[in-house]
Amino acid sequence: MENQNSVAYVGKIGSVSKIPGADNIELVTVGGWSAITKKGEYQVGDMVVVTTTDAVIPVEVSNQLNVTGYLRKGQRVRTVKLRGVYSECLVIPINYVGERYHSEGSDVMGALGITKYEPPVKTVQLSVGGRKVKYHQNPNFKVYYKFPNQKNVPDMFSEEDEVVITRKLHGTNTRYGIVRKKKLSLWDHVKVFFGNQWAAFEYVLGSHNVEKGSDSQGFYDTNVWEEVAEKYNIRGKLWDHVKETYEPSDLTEGVVIYGEIYGAGIQKNYDYGLTDIKFAGFDVQVDGVYQPYINETVHFDCLQLPQVELLYQGNWSKEEQDKYVFNNNIEGTKVPHEGVVVKSVTGNRGRVSKVINPDYSIFSEKNNVGDSH
Repeated sequence: MENQNSVAYVGKIGSVSKIPGADNIELVTVGGWSAITKKGEYQVGDMVVVTTTDAVIPVEVSNQLNVTGYLRKGQRVRTVKLRGVYSECLVIPINYVGERYHSEGSDVMGALGITKYEPPVKTVQLSVGGRKVKYHQNPNFKVYYKFPNQKNVPDMFSEEDEVVITRKLHGTNTRYGIVRKKKLSLWDHVKVFFGNQWAAFEYVLGSHNVEKGSDSQGFYDTNVWEEVAEKYNIRGKLWDHVKETYEPSDLTEGVVIYGEIYGAGIQKNYDYGLTDIKFAGFDVQVDGVYQPYINETVHFDCLQLPQVELLYQGNWSKEEQDKYVFNNNIEGTKVPHEGVVVKSVTGNRGRVSKVINPDYSIFSEKNNVGDSH
């Protein structure tokens, strides 16, 4: 049993395998995670602590385990490839935590002082008419759902599930929407009274967590989200699409599209060989409900906006999935793709996960590509 919300939890050794040509090490698995360990250290069924690739290990703990030199910068667990196999987590003996944590799935981040790595967040300040203002978030402009790493949910899909597999892009998350205003101004009320029901809605844009501006409150002076919006005319296209598709009375919250901005200057040492920036959409939400894949595609087609690359649609299988994860490089380069996103065609948020290419994890560490999985 895995703990999706933890980067350090108790799990059970599921398998122990020999590594060809290695006499002193072997490969163990815990759920979907694999780790290289000393030969004979663990047996199938042993309870252990699993620390995943986003775990930041305190120095005193890593010194006790004698693994400080094997961690990446910032005390993060690293991915390594040795003798053709990948080690993507750190396994810690169960005796490092008290007995009350010995049940499978127990979160031990607090017990060991382990934290989850979060990339640095750039903050900017809203300015309207040359003065600073307090910005109020619109509750109808929903933050995008953060889905789990499939290694934490290895049994999420079966061969009976119809899925889409799309390319996972490594850039910066973005969202744009036409949503109901949090509060109507006097002038808004007048417009609505005289029949302009769309006056109760506004265009909003933002990053994953932060709104970057709205019709009612103004916009940040300069930012990459606005730059992309202007490049693709997202504001105009969204307004046209929403008005052509819905009546104001149809929408309780509104329509939000989600995507990734990627290319030159977005992620250090990971620019996809581009000299500019691009946008690709990957989800659509209508009145707080994520849309089935076929509806999502219709929305982006009507908006004339690009979608992330569709790699496969059909019944899930690990073999099919792995075709698009391993040995996949960005076209024309030797840079590994980040991975894929696998999701149910129904749009169900409980049936979405990401699969990270371990070669990308190794590349990102060597080239200081900031990231969190």
